[in-house]
Amino acid sequence: MPLVPNVVDAVSPVPVVAAGGIADGRGLAAALALGAAGAWIGTRFLASHEATIHTRYRERLLQASENDTIYLENLFDIRWPNAPHRTLRNQTVEAWEAAGRPTTGKRPGEGEVIATSRIGPIVRYQAYTPDRDSQGDIDALSLWAGQSVGLVSQVQSAGDIVREIADEARSILRRLAE
Repeated sequence: MPLVPNVVDAVSPVPVVAAGGIADGRGLAAALALGAAGAWIGTRFLASHEATIHTRYRERLLQASENDTIYLENLFDIRWPNAPHRTLRNQTVEAWEAAGRPTTGKRPGEGEVIATSRIGPIVRYQAYTPDRDSQGDIDALSLWAGQSVGLVSQVQSAGDIVREIADEARSILRRLAE
């Protein structure tokens, strides 16, 4: 549901946190200007030094645009059923689409071990965030990424990301108040 003032007003005094597509100060300023109390920012922090994701996953994020993502109702559902998500397009997504988007149990390569991690084997279509210790076909795993991925262009500390977003939003909101 898009964030619009009447939605925020409808649930007042409950605070609303805007989420989805926010990765910079402009997005935060827009959400605040429309009445949100704050923002939930995910994808941008995957490119922080503190995020313990696999280097190949981070590379893919830094190279991606919003057109490289896809919204899926339930593709990476092994161990996380009924959880809609957005990921980077990869060979798992492409093989599933080429097969006509079959349902769970009928997908190409389903159950095939494609990577390993400290938690054990990772199978195709398993919900798993590739971490630094993952080994195998990282590109075939669930590479979570929101539409704001195109705004993610460098690795920074989480603190620097927060400062940059807050400073930019503050500057924009001051200009709007003039």
